[in-house]
Amino acid sequence: MLTIIPLIIIIAGTGTILVIASRHLKKAASLDVSKIPEERDAVLKASLLEHRLLRKLEGVFRFFSGIFEPGKAFFGSLIQKGMERMRRLERAYRFQGTLPDSSKKAQAKVRELLEEAEEARRVKKFSQAESKYLSAIKVDPESTDAYQGLGETYREMGEFIQAIETFEYATRTWPQEDRGFASLARTLREQGKLEAAKDHFLHALSINNEIVDYHMDLADVYLQLNDTEKAFSSLQKAQGLEPNNPKVLDRLFTVAVLLKNKSLAQEAFEKIKKINPDHGRLAEFEKKVKGLK
Repeated sequence: MLTIIPLIIIIAGTGTILVIASRHLKKAASLDVSKIPEERDAVLKASLLEHRLLRKLEGVFRFFSGIFEPGKAFFGSLIQKGMERMRRLERAYRFQGTLPDSSKKAQAKVRELLEEAEEARRVKKFSQAESKYLSAIKVDPESTDAYQGLGETYREMGEFIQAIETFEYATRTWPQEDRGFASLARTLREQGKLEAAKDHFLHALSINNEIVDYHMDLADVYLQLNDTEKAFSSLQKAQGLEPNNPKVLDRLFTVAVLLKNKSLAQEAFEKIKKINPDHGRLAEFEKKVKGLK
């Protein structure tokens, strides 16, 4: 009984925080920040703080759930419902539509924010990058670059749920944009959702089939799905786009060996040797070719 008391205190305190935060999110969602420019920074800051609060609360819940076993299932259910409510409110705010500011000054500000966000991402200052991308979205909700960068930031942070939600929003809003589908596919692949990843890579290629990385990424998914022939086909398409790409040729050779197709492996090996005579693995590759029947 005594072990439950600290948990009850924690749950009660956390519940209060959830209620307060949810009220702030509702207020934020009701504001038309396109009409009240001076409110943008305050609303954005509140959103970011509450978004980060969610992450911290989840960490606290995981910690205490391992300590207090009595009543774990009951309190876990309450916590889960509260967290899900907060996530819905946060999503509603984060992706609510506002009118873009098309003025030259606003667009210059968006470019500046995007450059700062990219630099922050480059040096792995992800919280700063997230803030910059969200600021850009508040200035111009039609900035596909901002959503793309935000999603990639979440993916690099390991915040896969946030990344998927961001990319799904982008693909629904701009279905003509191939990169959103490709990024969604990469995120799903990292989560081991290979069939869904495959479908989204194929969708990205249906929009734009001239991106080498899409073909190579799809080949990787096919390999993970044990479909080596389709992986080789994807790599051939990539090589057709960039015949002398060393990375593509190396992968082609590897998959040809997996297929135990000596003629294809020999062909890939000859191309590698011609394009990159100083390749450090030529002797190894030649030995592999000779070992095929």
